[in-house]
Amino acid sequence: MAKVAFLGTGSTGDPSRRSASTAVVTPGGDVILIDVSGGSEIVSAMRDAPLPWARLRAVVITHQHFDHASGLPFVLFWSAIAGKAPGAAVGPIELCVPGPAVEGLRAACDTFFPGLYTPWWLGDRARWHGCDPGQFLWALDLLDDGTSVTPPAIDHGPPATLPEGVVARIVTMAVSHGAPPMPAQAVRIDIAMADGSVRRVVVSGDTGPNLELGKVGPEPDLLVHEASAVASLGHDLDNAATIGHATAATAGRVATRARAKRLALNHLGVSWATDPSPAREEAAAHFAGEVLVPNDLDWLDL
Repeated sequence: MAKVAFLGTGSTGDPSRRSASTAVVTPGGDVILIDVSGGSEIVSAMRDAPLPWARLRAVVITHQHFDHASGLPFVLFWSAIAGKAPGAAVGPIELCVPGPAVEGLRAACDTFFPGLYTPWWLGDRARWHGCDPGQFLWALDLLDDGTSVTPPAIDHGPPATLPEGVVARIVTMAVSHGAPPMPAQAVRIDIAMADGSVRRVVVSGDTGPNLELGKVGPEPDLLVHEASAVASLGHDLDNAATIGHATAATAGRVATRARAKRLALNHLGVSWATDPSPAREEAAAHFAGEVLVPNDLDWLDL
């Protein structure tokens, strides 16, 4: 069975929740991380979930703000440690980041851990992929032999099946975030099931109001969408949009447009994270399906 683990569901500065980070686990146990929050936060989240470092296949960074990317040196360090365990059979780790951010993030990892890419540590297991922000949809297939391949040109239509040997497909789409704007992306994970069907998860990352986000993955089994602001709580919605964040209402509208089966709100605003009911109600006013507000370390079956 495919699963989703919410390793963190909050925003920067929220003492009640870890920063937003999501794990998708394939039926075979491979782990795909979407954002790696808050430095060592991601290490404790992986431990508490629990999720095995030795099964980490890919990390997708939606953008390079510190609350989404600063855990990357820790992730690569612990992946290197996992590879030293007796009998460990670890493979490459695919790192999918916005193209303009590749050099900076790679240099940051090397700065915080000199020698990380030497053979004794991680060696050449880290495979950096610069997702092209000018390309409508960028994709990478994870194969059952531990390798990866770029699939033929794809459109935004959801595949009924994945090619033989594909464990999961990672698809990214450029979104708008930040003031000034910075390269950012939403991500879709297509997961191959034992019966040949496909389960689909879409994670918005940080994004301003963007109904086009529904095109990254029509009919997902789960849409994980940020909800940094809630109108009923008097939040400054114009300011949220200016700095590239979305409301719970926007999340509901995107879920409806995408024909999602379920909607999970994350990146919860600090001012309402302890009582998510207003956000749930606001999203539900625009989406007829199930609206979830997960806590840290909650799991969902797909």
